Amino acid sequence: MVGVHARGRGPGDSFSLPYFAVSNVAEVLEKVETLGGSVVHPGEQWAICKDSEGSPFGLTQESPCADA
Repeated sequence: MVGVHARGRGPGDSFSLPYFAVSNVAEVLEKVETLGGSVVHPGEQWAICKDSEGSPFGLTQESPCADA
């Protein structure tokens, strides 16, 4: 799955911004901070974070599979 959005002011301005689909954004945000990263923009459906080296990445809530 790939998403594209217009550039704006934020972590994706000068870096590639990979997104990772996760089953529960809130739980993963806690793990990001526990592992030394930071949460830049928290959210319930998506969030922007930085890893322990300062590289930005996004998290997105997995959609339930319609075929399951």
